Amino acid sequence: MLFALQLALPFLCTTVWLARDTLAGLPPPPNFPSHIPLRNGDYENWSNELSVPNLWFATPSNGKDVQLLANWAFLNNYTVRASGQMHNWPPMTVTAMNKVAKNVVLVDTTKKLTAMQLTPSPYPNTSAVRVGCGVTIHNLLTFLEANGLGVAASPSIGDITIGGVLAIGGHGTSVLAVGEEAVPGFSYGSISNLVISLTAVVWDATTKSYVLKTFKRSEADTKAFLVNLGRTIITEVVLIVGPNYNLRCESRADILSDELFADPANVHANSRTFSRFLDETGRIETIQFPFSNTPWLKKWSVCTNRPANLLARRVSSPYNYVLTNIFPEFLSMVVGNVTNGLGLINPILGPAQSLVSTVGNLAFLSFDIWGPSKNLLLYVKSSTLRQTASGVVVITKQANVQSVVSQATAFYKQLLREYSARGVYPINGVIEIRATALDHHYTVVPDGEAPLLSPVFPVKDRPDLDTALWIAVLSFDKAPHQAGAFQKIERFFHDVVEGDDAVVRVEWSKGYGYSKNGPWTDSEIVGGLVQSKFGVDEWNLAVSTLDRYDPHRIFSNAYLDKLVVKR
Repeated sequence: MLFALQLALPFLCTTVWLARDTLAGLPPPPNFPSHIPLRNGDYENWSNELSVPNLWFATPSNGKDVQLLANWAFLNNYTVRASGQMHNWPPMTVTAMNKVAKNVVLVDTTKKLTAMQLTPSPYPNTSAVRVGCGVTIHNLLTFLEANGLGVAASPSIGDITIGGVLAIGGHGTSVLAVGEEAVPGFSYGSISNLVISLTAVVWDATTKSYVLKTFKRSEADTKAFLVNLGRTIITEVVLIVGPNYNLRCESRADILSDELFADPANVHANSRTFSRFLDETGRIETIQFPFSNTPWLKKWSVCTNRPANLLARRVSSPYNYVLTNIFPEFLSMVVGNVTNGLGLINPILGPAQSLVSTVGNLAFLSFDIWGPSKNLLLYVKSSTLRQTASGVVVITKQANVQSVVSQATAFYKQLLREYSARGVYPINGVIEIRATALDHHYTVVPDGEAPLLSPVFPVKDRPDLDTALWIAVLSFDKAPHQAGAFQKIERFFHDVVEGDDAVVRVEWSKGYGYSKNGPWTDSEIVGGLVQSKFGVDEWNLAVSTLDRYDPHRIFSNAYLDKLVVKR
C-alpha cells in the first residue's frame, strides 16, 4: 500500500497543480518554449501592498533563454517582466490589473542568472567584475571581498538583485568627507554609475526580432539603460570596482533631535549636527523614531586599522544590528495590524523602538564596530519590519544640507502631533535620512555619461547643487488616514523644500503620487510632476531610447505606460 502511494504521489501532485491552475482560470501560456521551466506562483511586493495570485514564473538558464522568452512574448501577445527578490514598493513589475489580465510571464532571475567572474578593467588602477542580473548585493560584495575588492557604498539590504538595483538607481550613503580624495573605481552616487558595459534584450529592426545586445558605457544609448525602471531586461553587467578597505561604524543615541537636526540659525560652533558629521565622515544615516527625541545616528568612516577604543568590536559578517533584523513576515503583519488597530499605542511604540535599538546595540556590542567594508555596508535583512515607505530625493548644496534636514524632521514631528491631537496615527514609522553624491560629481567610468533617469542625475546648469539627501518616511500599510498624511508629506517637499537651493525628485523604489486612493494614483504627479524634475531633453532622450529598443512594449505594464512617457 505504501509503495503504491509513493508511486502515485508524483501524479497526485501534478493533478493538484493542474487543478489549481484550472480552478484559477489560468491556462498555460500558448506555444511556450518547452525547455524553459515554468511554474505557477504569487507575486507579492515587500510591504504586502500589492499581491497578485496565480502568475506564471519562467526560469531562464542564460541570456539566450531570456531572448527566446522576449520573442515568444512578442509573437504571442504577452509581456515579460523581470522578477528578482520583490523587495520593492511601486508596481513596476506587475500591477493590480494583472489580477485579471494574466498575459504576463515573470522572468525569475534569481535561480540561474547568477554568474560572477573577474574581468580585466579597461581603466587604470581599477578592477572589474562581470555579474548576472540575478546576483544579490550580498553575494556580489562577498565575491568582491574574497578577491580583495569592494565598493564605496551599496544598498543596506543584501537580498536585492543587481537587476533590481539598476532598474531604480539603488544607492547607499556616501559623499566625500572634507579633505577626502576619491578612490578610482568607486561611485559615491548610485550603483548604476559603476557600469562599464551591460547586455540587454532589445528589439533589432533589421531582423525584426528581440536580440541580445551589449552596450559599452561610452555608447550614446547606454545612459538610458543604466536606470531603466524595468523597461528592459538586463541579463548581465560589467561593473568597475576598487580595492577593499576597512570601515568603522559608530552608533550614537546621545544627541537629541533638537541638536542633530537644529535649524542652522540655532547652530553654534560645538553643535553636533547632521551636516557636521556629514562633513567629517561623509557617510551617515539618521533614523528619527516617532514621538521620540532621541534619533539613531550611524556614522561610518574609512579606518584602516582597528580603532584604539577597546570596545570597538571587529566584525567578520554583516547584519550586526540584531534586534532590527528579527521580524519574520508574519510578525511584521501582526505588529502592523495591532499598531493600526490600536492607535493609542503609537506614542509608546516610537520611544520603545528607540530604546530597543539602543539597548540592542549595547547588548550585542554593535554601537562601535569595525571590519571589512561589506560587513558594515550591509546591515538590513529581509527579516526586518515590513513597512510601506514614501521617499524623496532632495538635491541641494552641501552647505544647505542642515537646512533641509531641519525642515524635513520638523515637519514630520509637527504632522505627528497634529494627527495625534485628533486621536489618529497614520504614520507609525521612522523618518530615515541618508546622503550621496550625484552621479557626475566624481569621475567613475572616464568615458561614460551619467544615467539619464537616475534620481541623482545632475541638475542642468546648477553645478552648485552637489549633494543628494534621500529622505524616507515609513509606516505600516493601511493605517487610518495614511494616504492623506503621505500626500501632505509629498506636497511639503515639492511646495516648501524645493526652491532656489533645492530640487526635489521621487525615489523610484518608494511611494509617491499620493491621492486619497493611495500611492502612484495621482495622475498629475505620476504623469507630469515626476518628469518635470528632469531636463526635458534628458528625460525625452531616455524615453525615446527605451521605446526604440522595445517598440512592442513587451517590457512594460499599465503603470509604466503612464510613467515612462515623453514630456
